Amino acid sequence: MPTSLDDSKSELLNRLCKYADERPASDHGGAHLDVLLRGYYRHVAPEDLLDRSEVDLYGAVTAQLKLADDRPQGTAKIKVFTPTVPVHGWSAEGHTVVEVVTDDMPFLVDSVSMALGEQQHDVHLVIHPQFVVRRDLTGALQEILDDGAATSAHDVERESWMHLEIDRVPDEELPVIQQALEKTLTDVREAVEDWAKMHAQVDEIVADLDQNPPPLPAEELDEGKALLRWLADNHFTFLGYREYKLALEDGREVLTGVTGTGFGILRSDPTAPSVLPPPAAAMAR
Repeated sequence: MPTSLDDSKSELLNRLCKYADERPASDHGGAHLDVLLRGYYRHVAPEDLLDRSEVDLYGAVTAQLKLADDRPQGTAKIKVFTPTVPVHGWSAEGHTVVEVVTDDMPFLVDSVSMALGEQQHDVHLVIHPQFVVRRDLTGALQEILDDGAATSAHDVERESWMHLEIDRVPDEELPVIQQALEKTLTDVREAVEDWAKMHAQVDEIVADLDQNPPPLPAEELDEGKALLRWLADNHFTFLGYREYKLALEDGREVLTGVTGTGFGILRSDPTAPSVLPPPAAAMAR
């Protein structure tokens, strides 16, 4: 049975939809408000919403809708700002807001939250709806569909819309947060896109160890192959892969990345060789 908090949340969303219906269509781009508003707050705990006004809840959704209005394929849209009633018409209880619109993929919430944590920003609220949307070839938003809509059409895809609130940040620090999140979301995208390639690489490495074993004890080789197989069996999240050439230069062991072998967050080719520290150099051969 619904709890009293659930009932209160339902009543709040009813008031929110009524408030939205009374707004000019230009405020929300003509989007189907009932689907958008209820979908946006569907999985948010009632206690995170009940102290907020319809004005603030509506403002958060329309602000993110505006950010989502144009998103070229394969990109993430990010905005970091502190909404205020005089400037934006709504507020987030004095918090700075992080908005993200991107393709739906694993690790998004954890990665963004960790990136904010690394910069010493406590996260007070996370709203993370997923929407099925239709965009044209340029990335312009055409329609927000029902959650059960199929995504097989070429112009339809599932997106993650994220709204996170952190302690208020001075305006001059906002670009630093945005740059860090852009890097984080690029890493997530590249790791997810290359996940299958990195798993396939494990199989190739194990096969190569079988066919061309290095001069090591058989027991040690078997242990290494077993570990690789175990990691690939969904016991490890592969983030990046790259092959290196080992060379002796001026009496030092040096690693040079092999062009074109990088996957995931190591997809970009390195620009300079790396000198191995003494303990690693002692084991390298």
